Amino acid sequence: MINYNKNKLINETLDKYYETFSHTLDTVDYVPERYNQKICRYIFKNMKKAFRVIDKEDRKYQREQKRKLKAKKLANLPPEKRINFFKRLFKKLKFSKHADSNNNS
Repeated sequence: MINYNKNKLINETLDKYYETFSHTLDTVDYVPERYNQKICRYIFKNMKKAFRVIDKEDRKYQREQKRKLKAKKLANLPPEKRINFFKRLFKKLKFSKHADSNNNS
């Protein structure tokens, strides 16, 4: 599932990054090189942070969309198939006898 909003947010982040970086290029002539390197590292660090925030929000959005899609599919099923769906689901969730942590034998 493609989230077009994520692409838009990435483009905005990159635009801000390039704009900030262009301001540092204007100062290359009269600002010491060490200071410009510090500024570039700071810009890259903040850009990475912005991308992490975007990815986190995208994961939340994708999870929400999957839940909605699953609920929609389940709502469209006839009642007898819904019952079978839950029976199969709970059958998969049963624990084995060997997984009992209290039994040390």
